[in-house]
Amino acid sequence: MTKIKRIVKRLLLFVLFVLFTVLLSLNITINFYQKAETNNDYSNWMYETLSSDKRIIDIAMLGAHDAFTHQIKYSSETDFLTAATIQTGFTGALIKGFSVKQSKTQVSPVTELLEHGVRYFDIRLTYHAKGDVWMTSHTYFSTPFDEVLADINTFLADHPGEFLILDLQHVNGVDYSSTEKFNEIVTLFDESNVLSYAYQEEIKPLNQITYGDVTGNKTRSGVIILSKFIESNPSFWYYGDAIRSNWANTDSETNLYEFLSEEASYIASGTAKTGNQIPDYEGISSLNGFRVMQSVLTMQMNGEGIIEAISSWSLLAKARKFNPELIKHEDFPVWLHSMPIVMVDYSDSNYLGFNDEIMQIVIEFNENTDI
Repeated sequence: MTKIKRIVKRLLLFVLFVLFTVLLSLNITINFYQKAETNNDYSNWMYETLSSDKRIIDIAMLGAHDAFTHQIKYSSETDFLTAATIQTGFTGALIKGFSVKQSKTQVSPVTELLEHGVRYFDIRLTYHAKGDVWMTSHTYFSTPFDEVLADINTFLADHPGEFLILDLQHVNGVDYSSTEKFNEIVTLFDESNVLSYAYQEEIKPLNQITYGDVTGNKTRSGVIILSKFIESNPSFWYYGDAIRSNWANTDSETNLYEFLSEEASYIASGTAKTGNQIPDYEGISSLNGFRVMQSVLTMQMNGEGIIEAISSWSLLAKARKFNPELIKHEDFPVWLHSMPIVMVDYSDSNYLGFNDEIMQIVIEFNENTDI
């Protein structure tokens, strides 16, 4: 009996050791690769290459998905408004490192993203009550948004002729009919001075605005701010009538490619509408608005999806590998024609030359293609 007890004890200890090892490896947040950065400076690529008569909705550009998540780390606080149940409480603590790896989508702060050519920013905000500050977030809090806006303002002041799309994709935990919350967001843009660069919607319809209009024929910088708030403000364009951004929600490259082909065809047909992310909203033809190619792979919350996520290590590692493959796909030129904003995770990775190659593709497209 004593011998059996010893065997059982050893088995239990072995099982506990295996579980501990698995949890430990699962929660390591280090990415085991060296960040590959371009040696080129794309701070002025629009000023240097774009024609003033190019419509802004037809400008191809690089976009950053969950743009300002670079400061998410193991010690980051959980954003309970965006975290799934499994990512909170005891289970959340147990798998936090793994969850962090599935939440952080960018490695560079906004200034570096801008210098590397990114011009479309997918923005997710949550109000951090304890810190009394609006912060960028994706399951976990990342960066105070006023700091992001201050850096954007500096870039815009230093680089006349550059044009940005600032897409308030999600303002978490708010009623979009709330005047109070909308005014808080407007104040952030105003106090940072970014609002002074905003092209106002009362001047021209979106589908008539040219790059020259937004930048004063390259004498100043400009921004278009997109918002889902109902409250009217001439500096904030209503999301429902300004942009189409459709999400595949898949971790399969094959499924994503099929989705992009279907989406491109749907847009080209003229029947796809803007505002697709607003429930029951009937927008305008997406050909009269911005069109985003959501080229991101997303972890699926099922057994197979979790195993795939573990094997690929992190969203950043997955994007690092996938992005160069994306732009080499034989149908990428077709997708780009219908969806000129190429939004990816790890948007400024230059692994296998992605950053330089996508910028070359974007520049040549804008110089040689009329939509």
